Amino acid sequence: LVFALLAVLAISAMAEDPQSPKWPNKFTEDFTESFTYPVIGTHKTQGSFYYDFTSNRYRVSRDNGRFDRYCGLNGLKAFQNTPCDHFVDEHGDRYLYYPEKSECCYCCSAEHGCGLLKQNWLEGATFQGETEFQGYTAYKWDKPGLQSNFYYETVAENPLDRIMLDMDQQPNDDQTFDPNTWSLSFDDSILELPSICEKKTTCPLVSICTAVRHA
Repeated sequence: LVFALLAVLAISAMAEDPQSPKWPNKFTEDFTESFTYPVIGTHKTQGSFYYDFTSNRYRVSRDNGRFDRYCGLNGLKAFQNTPCDHFVDEHGDRYLYYPEKSECCYCCSAEHGCGLLKQNWLEGATFQGETEFQGYTAYKWDKPGLQSNFYYETVAENPLDRIMLDMDQQPNDDQTFDPNTWSLSFDDSILELPSICEKKTTCPLVSICTAVRHA
């Protein structure tokens, strides 16, 4: 009877869901992003993701920001093919930087929901099981917002040992990450806010940023 009980407990433990995803303090990874919108169809770009929880900063660089809802719907920049970077500084302020145009504007801040994502932002996500993704065995999660947000990561018992594979923000934004570019270190200068970025220079009135600040 004792052995039977232990066997049942062991099976139950194996059936438990893994711990929720948690990002390490610092990492970087490259991605391919697909945007799908009604009428204008599907478009792709490449980019890089840099995250540093310790300094409360991050940067997302896109080769083409045209179809990103912040970079692309930004006043006179609407629907222009041009690189665009999101910077979040140590104060939780988000800026949009257009390197080819040498332009930058303040978008919104942490109090508007625009700050750094917490390491445990996926806490409470629903485990969808193990699946195959881009040749990897992956955990799949769903963190619902206004819609499903599917998150894929490599399999490991410790959340900090897993590697991000995909963030699919249904229905129109899907970032697929390249595990071969995953690194827990990078040059801190990458996160330095360009000198032309100032909080007094806000993004245009006709922009997602303005809408978010006044929501």
